[in-house]
Amino acid sequence: PPDGAGVALASSMGSHRQAIATAPPQGPGGAPPLGGGFFGAPGPFGYAPFDNSANLQASLFNYGKEGGVRHYVVMCKDDVEIRASPTYADDTRIGHFLHPGQVILVDDRRMVTGSWFLHLADGRGWVFETKERLLVMTEVHDWERGLWHYSIVCEDDVETRLTPTYSDDARTGLILPSGDCIAVDERCSLAGARFLKLADGRGWAFETKDRLLVMSEVRAKAQEARDFARGLWHYTVVCDDDVEIRAAPTYSDEARTGLTVHPGDCVAVDERCRVGAAWFLRLADGRGWVFETKDSRRV
Repeated sequence: PPDGAGVALASSMGSHRQAIATAPPQGPGGAPPLGGGFFGAPGPFGYAPFDNSANLQASLFNYGKEGGVRHYVVMCKDDVEIRASPTYADDTRIGHFLHPGQVILVDDRRMVTGSWFLHLADGRGWVFETKERLLVMTEVHDWERGLWHYSIVCEDDVETRLTPTYSDDARTGLILPSGDCIAVDERCSLAGARFLKLADGRGWAFETKDRLLVMSEVRAKAQEARDFARGLWHYTVVCDDDVEIRAAPTYSDEARTGLTVHPGDCVAVDERCRVGAAWFLRLADGRGWVFETKDSRRV
């Protein structure tokens, strides 16, 4: 080429080399730089893809993170020991446990080396979602705590479960006979089904099964009351026997809750109503109703 063209070409190549040297590093296709030597700056241990400063994509490390507060329940049969960090390592155990069927609040879900870990919202630490293909924790929806009363309306007896599930593996051996009324202190939905936790600690029961209504909530019929008052009074159990609390202001055995007050107990009452000739008292702690008298005997 002519002398002038050779000088121009050399100058252009020199400028191009300088631009390459000074331009910020880029990944393939102009992707942003990744840490740890993958087209990026070296970490404290040089150009190693697994050094402490690496900020690789989640797919490369099998790492992920999900925030937000959610409810999870312990689904396995054994207690689950909380860890100080998201790991299976025994040396991070802290000596605190979660129990089968217990619902907890989670504020962080994090994947570490292929496994999901859950951070307890109360700050106690971490638990694993699965272990060796065993489901340990699972998310529940529409969880609520309170006090409700349910009656078993199906014809068959119902066996409680250790956790909110239909699985036969979670059977407790404890039977709820047809027609019984039970107190429930937690409710949640899991896989489209609603489960009820018995207030007396006997486990969980399902509200429906295969489109069959198993448990129905018992509600007091306000129209039955002839006299009614709301306030705060204190009553003492003066009879010699325990008194079983009812889900509604009635003597009916179908409304029995399995919860009792004992002779000599002093209870707070926030509602009183008369049904027929009998007065019924609603316990202020929400456990249900008791009768003031029965068979002309003061209770």
